[in-house]
Amino acid sequence: MNRSPYHLRIWNLSIALILIWGAAAANLAQEGSKSIKSEEYLAKRPTDTPAGGLAGSSANSPTTKRPAAGTSGAGGRERSGASARNKPASGSFVYIVDKSFPEGPPPRNYEYVRIGVTIWRLSPSQCPIQNCPVPNSAADGSKGLIDTATRIEDNVPLNNGERVRIGLESLSHRGYVYIIDREKFADGSLGEGYLIFPSTKIDGGKNWALPGLQIHLPRADGCFCVKSRNTQRVLVADVLTVILSPTPLLSAREIGVDAVPIPVSLGVFLDRGDKEKTFRAILRDGRGLAQSSAEQNAGTKGLLDTEPVLTQSDLPPQTFYQSIVPIGKAAVFNFSIRYGGAGN
Repeated sequence: MNRSPYHLRIWNLSIALILIWGAAAANLAQEGSKSIKSEEYLAKRPTDTPAGGLAGSSANSPTTKRPAAGTSGAGGRERSGASARNKPASGSFVYIVDKSFPEGPPPRNYEYVRIGVTIWRLSPSQCPIQNCPVPNSAADGSKGLIDTATRIEDNVPLNNGERVRIGLESLSHRGYVYIIDREKFADGSLGEGYLIFPSTKIDGGKNWALPGLQIHLPRADGCFCVKSRNTQRVLVADVLTVILSPTPLLSAREIGVDAVPIPVSLGVFLDRGDKEKTFRAILRDGRGLAQSSAEQNAGTKGLLDTEPVLTQSDLPPQTFYQSIVPIGKAAVFNFSIRYGGAGN
């Protein structure tokens, strides 16, 4: 098609404007966020020893190797497609954080406390649950029928019938973990809170946490069904409050076989979680990675022998949260599992 000089000038001007806009958008993205290497935030995990064991650990099993291309971790079949991707190369882990994310030493008499959170989505065939419907759609367009446990970001809306498993790891401290779940509705209100971890049906109520030991909810070989417990209201999210305390906060008799109403002694932590500032970091290119055999092993055996399983060379958590608390005090974190329109 022939163009006149006038048309060519307009065409060149349009291209120039597009390039300028693209550069400006890139600059804005860089100004609004920054990337940090994962090494500092995994430093409390054990390191690999030359013999293949874990430094500082009594574990003597060989370190889990990175899977070969085209394979998945434990719990998934071999596949050649791209729905479940494998780990990136060692040392290439980078987190994206807000520009205000605090780095360097904490203020005097304070310390940074960090927890890692990974959410995996599973297929109905991989994790069958009675009375849980087959999802009509999923966040990545696969209709929830992938055959491996794959990572999703914690802000991706889930749909009715999807299956998820949550992995949680303390990245900075040894301590005791307590998790409270509250439903959030479309009008902004929150439902009654329930203590969902610890419970005696998950490793007998053990809730010890330390770097390299990953807690799996509901358990290492199980999953949750995305399905509202309140059919009269529009559910938009489950708000999870995670408490990491250096000392036990509950007695054995306050822990139930399943979820129980929030014990009175934990009520104060809900207010803290709603008010305190927590900083969030997201693993770049982590979405869609298959759950590795090391991660599966960490959730299966970790709470049984209280030894760390994940090392610094294993996959980092998909998301980690960082809070600043007085030295030796409990830390509180809030994060949400969101639901899409089909999940209401």
